[in-house]
Amino acid sequence: MGEHPYRMRVWGVGMALVVGFSAWLSLSVRDLGVLIISQPEIELDYAMGVLWWGVVAFGILAFGGDARRMLLVAWVGKFFVALIAMLFYEYYYPLDSTGYHRVMKTGREDTFPGVDFREDLMPSLTEAPPAVDGVTFGSVVQTANWFRVLMLVGSVTGPFYHSLKVAFAFLGLLGIWYFYRAVVVALGRPYPPAFYLLAFFPSIIFWSSILGKDPLQFLFAGIYAYGGAIWLVQGRPAAGWFLGVGLLGSYLLRPWLSTIGLATLFLATLLGRCRRWQVGLMLLAGTTLSLLSLGPLQAQTLLHLDFDQAQAFVTGQLQVFDILEMRGLSMAEETLQSSGSGVAFEPNTPVQGKMPLVMFSGLFRPLPFDITNPFTALAAIENTVILLLALLALFRFRWGYLRDPLVLWPTMYCLIWTTLYGFIVMANFGSGARYKLQIWPFLLMVILLLTHRKGRALLESRLPQKKLKPNEYPRAS
Repeated sequence: MGEHPYRMRVWGVGMALVVGFSAWLSLSVRDLGVLIISQPEIELDYAMGVLWWGVVAFGILAFGGDARRMLLVAWVGKFFVALIAMLFYEYYYPLDSTGYHRVMKTGREDTFPGVDFREDLMPSLTEAPPAVDGVTFGSVVQTANWFRVLMLVGSVTGPFYHSLKVAFAFLGLLGIWYFYRAVVVALGRPYPPAFYLLAFFPSIIFWSSILGKDPLQFLFAGIYAYGGAIWLVQGRPAAGWFLGVGLLGSYLLRPWLSTIGLATLFLATLLGRCRRWQVGLMLLAGTTLSLLSLGPLQAQTLLHLDFDQAQAFVTGQLQVFDILEMRGLSMAEETLQSSGSGVAFEPNTPVQGKMPLVMFSGLFRPLPFDITNPFTALAAIENTVILLLALLALFRFRWGYLRDPLVLWPTMYCLIWTTLYGFIVMANFGSGARYKLQIWPFLLMVILLLTHRKGRALLESRLPQKKLKPNEYPRAS
C-alpha cells in the first residue's frame, strides 16, 4: 500500500509528459505535412483529439486495482498509435476515414442522395435509405447503420477528425478488454500478460485505433467472445446477454460475421464437451432461428429454385474473384498492382482446388516473399512469427484437444472466416491485414494454448480422466 502514492505520481508524470509532447506536436503538426485533412483549424482539431484522450485517461482512473493500471498502459499505447504513428500512415496509405469525417460533418453521402443522416439516427436491421442505382459492393443497410453510428459518436466528440479517431480507439480498447475477460473466464483466474499481448499486438493495436468500422466491430467481437467463454466454460445462461449484444452489433455492421459467430458457437456446443441441457438449448435455438429466417419471400424462393439455379448461384458466389479476372482483370488487376501481392489465379481453374492456398493466405500472409513496401514488411514479420508458432502448435497438438471448446470454438471460427476472407487477403494485402483484426484474438488464443507450457497444462487438466481398471494405478506425472 505504501507504493501506491508513488505509482500514482509516476503515472501523473508520465501522463503530463504525454500531454506535453502532444501539445508540441499539435503546434508543429502543420509543418510535418502528414495530415490527411486540410482545414485552417488543423491545430485545434488535433488538440481536441488530445483533449478527448485525456478525458478517457482520467475516466480510466475510476477503475480500481490491476484493471486501472492495465487499461492506462494500453491507453498510452493507443495515444502513440492513434495520434502519432497514424499521422504518417494516413499520409502514405489513405484510408476511408477522410470520407467518414466528411459524412459526420455534413450528414450526407453520395451513395444515399437526398438523405441527411443527422435526421436518421436509428439503426435498422432490414431497412435503409434509397441508394444510388448500381451499388454492388457492401450492404446498403449495414452502410447506413455505420453512418448512423458515426453521427451518434460525432454528436459527443464534436466535428473533429482526431476526436472521432480517439473515440473509436477507445471502443477498440474496450474490445481488447472484453477479449481479455474471455481469457480470464477460460483460465479461471486473471492473467495480465494475456491482456498486454492483445493490447500491444501490432495488428490489433493499430487497426483497432482507426476511424472506421473495425474498432466498433472489434468491440462487438470481444463482447461475443466473452459471452461465448461464459457459455462454453462455465455453462451459465447469463452468457446469452453478451452473445446477443455481440452478435446483434456484428449483424448491424457485417452480418456475415454474426453468422460465423453463431455457427461456430453452435458447432462447439454440439461437438465439444458441453452439458446435455446446453446441447438441447442450442439445438432448440438453432431450429427456431432457422425457421424465423425463412420469411415468406425466402421460403417461396427456395420452393421454386431448381437444382441448376442453386448450383449456378453457389458457383457464382465462389468464383467471384475468377469472374473479375476473366473479364480482363479490370478491377482485380488494379487492386493486385496496388498491393504488389503478385497473386493471380488462372482463369477456368476451379475455386475448390485453390481453397488450401486461400485458407493459408488468409491466416498467414503476407510473408517475406510478399514484401513490396514498409507496411507489408511489418505485416510479414508479424505473420512469420505467427506461422512458426502455429507449426510448433501443430507438433504439440493432441486429438483429444478437439473436444475441448477452448480449442474447438476459436479454431472453427478462424477456419470458417478464412474460407470467406482468404480471397481478399490474396487480392490485397492491405485490406487483408485490416480484416484479420476480426480473427487475431481467436488465432492467438489457440496458438498460445498449444505452445505455452501453462496453456498445455490447462488443456491437459481439462481432458476427461481415464477410468482405472482393477489393480491399475495412475501414471506418475
